[in-house]
Amino acid sequence: MKAPTPNWTGETVVVVCAGPSLSDEQLGIVKQAKVKTIGVNTTYFYLQPDVVYAGDLMFWKVHLARIKAQCPKSQLWTTDSGAAERYQLNRQRGGNRDGLGLNVIHMNGNSGMQALNLAFLWGSRRILLLGMDMREIGGKKHRHGDHEKGLVQSQCFDEWIKKAEQVAKDCKTHSCEVINATPNSALPWFPFKPIDTVLI
Repeated sequence: MKAPTPNWTGETVVVVCAGPSLSDEQLGIVKQAKVKTIGVNTTYFYLQPDVVYAGDLMFWKVHLARIKAQCPKSQLWTTDSGAAERYQLNRQRGGNRDGLGLNVIHMNGNSGMQALNLAFLWGSRRILLLGMDMREIGGKKHRHGDHEKGLVQSQCFDEWIKKAEQVAKDCKTHSCEVINATPNSALPWFPFKPIDTVLI
């Protein structure tokens, strides 16, 4: 059964990505905090978020059974109409445009920015980014290493960082505070604050 669109007005939302810097300590802080969480792609390995978000049909094909087993209470959301229909997922409409979407998710090339946009559309005006490294660390693109065979492996970090600049400008225009709580992130457009200083 499809879930109703959440109303997160007034809520702090943590968008948790699976970048290589994501640590158990950071995840522990998030789990203890009274905040909403969107787990992007494979972050369901590490926490049971309020929402699992992924925009790629192949991701859902590979991971859906495990997500349902590990995160039975999480809502599952995508922009992909084929994935939503085939796997009975909740769908938020998207458009292949840059910047912050005010009525639909603007894709911006990656699921992390899409999840930020999702939180904005649901009413949050305080969004924290965690695991949003936008770079390799120790040769790893994700905390868990490469994706499974058949999933997209390329990471267009330079392109995504460039696109995120407009997202940051639009967030400021619309009075949405976005804090990058990812240490040494290559994403420069949002102010950095350690997760333990903004949630505790």
